[in-house]
Amino acid sequence: MSTAESSSKQAAAGTGAGRQRAGGRHPGAWRRRPRRWLRAGMASLMALTLVVASAGTASADREYSWTLGNQSAQFLTSPMPYLYDFEIDGMYKESGTFKNPADIFIDNQYNVWIADTGNNRVLKFDENGKFLQEIGTEEGPGQLNAPEGVFIADKGDIWIADRGNGRIVRYTPEGEYVRDFGKPRSKLLEEDQVYQPNKLVIDRRGYIYVLNGGGDFRGIFLLDSEGEFRGFFGANRLKFDLARLLIRTFTTEAQKKQISKILPTHHANVFVDERGFIYTVSPLGQNKQIKKLNSIGNDVYTTTDKFFGVRERRGNQWVMPQFVDITVDSQGIVSALDFNSGLIYQYDQSANLLAIFGGRGAQRGRFELPQSLAVGRNGRIYVLDANRNNVQIFRPTEFAQLIHEGSQLYYDGRYEQAATVWREVLRRDSNFELGHTGLAKAAFKRGNYIAAMQEYAIARNKDGYSLAFGEWRHEFFRENFGWLMPLVIFFIWVLVTVITRTVKRVMSMNLEVEGGPA
Repeated sequence: MSTAESSSKQAAAGTGAGRQRAGGRHPGAWRRRPRRWLRAGMASLMALTLVVASAGTASADREYSWTLGNQSAQFLTSPMPYLYDFEIDGMYKESGTFKNPADIFIDNQYNVWIADTGNNRVLKFDENGKFLQEIGTEEGPGQLNAPEGVFIADKGDIWIADRGNGRIVRYTPEGEYVRDFGKPRSKLLEEDQVYQPNKLVIDRRGYIYVLNGGGDFRGIFLLDSEGEFRGFFGANRLKFDLARLLIRTFTTEAQKKQISKILPTHHANVFVDERGFIYTVSPLGQNKQIKKLNSIGNDVYTTTDKFFGVRERRGNQWVMPQFVDITVDSQGIVSALDFNSGLIYQYDQSANLLAIFGGRGAQRGRFELPQSLAVGRNGRIYVLDANRNNVQIFRPTEFAQLIHEGSQLYYDGRYEQAATVWREVLRRDSNFELGHTGLAKAAFKRGNYIAAMQEYAIARNKDGYSLAFGEWRHEFFRENFGWLMPLVIFFIWVLVTVITRTVKRVMSMNLEVEGGPA
């Protein structure tokens, strides 16, 4: 080997050793390193994007809602009870768009009626949003002015609260004007009484229940089938206040005029169910905003002040719901629309909270200015938004259908049949307190008080737990009386013996005090 070749090999070997000492990289590798890092970073970013996208898709498929515990009043996660289906807005239809609509009604054929207040008309659509009819735009006695309420009788007659004209108007099913009822006359009404009817319903007797717009605190105007005033119905009452009574007693007439009057709250909306009960909502009430009135105006809805005192959490404040409309389906499920939050609360006939959905927002499934709601075929909920000028339709999920079925069985007292449904509900939502209460009821009816106490404990139902414990205790003593009674007698004998001996020992002691007075 030549000297030159030997020198070049040694130089190469030295260079290799230098590369090994430098970490095995070529001296020019640092120039290519940023490119490798960039490619690795881009690959990681793409992978992360795919993971986030897949997670977003998965979360969309498993969307959740929330509700409030009936006993604990705690916020509980819950599966979605309703999903947005479609909407009716009149756009690109013969009807044209709506303008400040105020009321929605669904007749017994599941047609959708909308009081299109800003356009001075009432519109009819089928349940899928197809335009069918327009009422109130033709000149003549049937022309409407700012209608705010609509009701369709069983035979198809159309009744409209024509607020702008201060009257109730009746039309045939074909939309032909029949007659109207103006301001009623009665000794109970002042001559200058402002009469602006904005909501109405009609019961099976043909009696007309009318709400006077502007917050009339005297109650619902009750008219007969001929429009004659029969009195006020279902007025809200003030609670007794001793302080207010004393102030009114010891103040002069001049001072009384200066004191602001405290008036009962007014009804904001009214609904009549299939059995003739009148449901009302009073958004300014501090409790019992929802009432179920029988034929003589008494509230028969099972509820408590505590229940309707539940507030919705908004930031760091507690906001009382203000229900502005109500509807009831054939199963007795009550849906109430909260104006404050845009949420829809669902209750059963025992005032147990079943579900909450909706809310304020600009996206579909949320509302800007919720005004009215109605229930249609298969439990679909129709919600009227006065700001968006549309109606959004929601379909119940399988979870909601199970809740409604279980609730109806529970309310009817068929606890064993309801237990099967409640188990399926709890398989989807183990936090659903009413489901645990339903299972407890079934176990209690079977005489299994231990299981009933366990379910009541999970449901945080203290009253039910106490009742089950009392029955278990009674049954325990009855079944074990043969050995419990001798045991109790023995313990009583021991206790009496100990007390007797103790008293005798104390009495036999020398209690004289030494060193007494001389």
